[in-house]
Amino acid sequence: MKRLTRFVITLGLGLGLLNGCASSGSGGWTKPGMTQEQLGRDTSDCLLDSSRMVPGPGGPNRVVDQPRYQRCMADRGYTAAPEK
Repeated sequence: MKRLTRFVITLGLGLGLLNGCASSGSGGWTKPGMTQEQLGRDTSDCLLDSSRMVPGPGGPNRVVDQPRYQRCMADRGYTAAPEK
């Protein structure tokens, strides 16, 4: 249970950081006819599929393989939106 809690917190922080990065330079992802709910699900799925645990000084950390994440989103029909 402790691992699951740590994973959920780490994933939430990762999504928050990714969202922060997306809003501070990148236009995020776009897909014709997408909904925010669909974008959220696809983003979460791709982040989970493209991340792995690595050892760290304070314990394991989740690291996202950005090229794999970007391929996953592209495979689902998304394109990177133009920068704002």
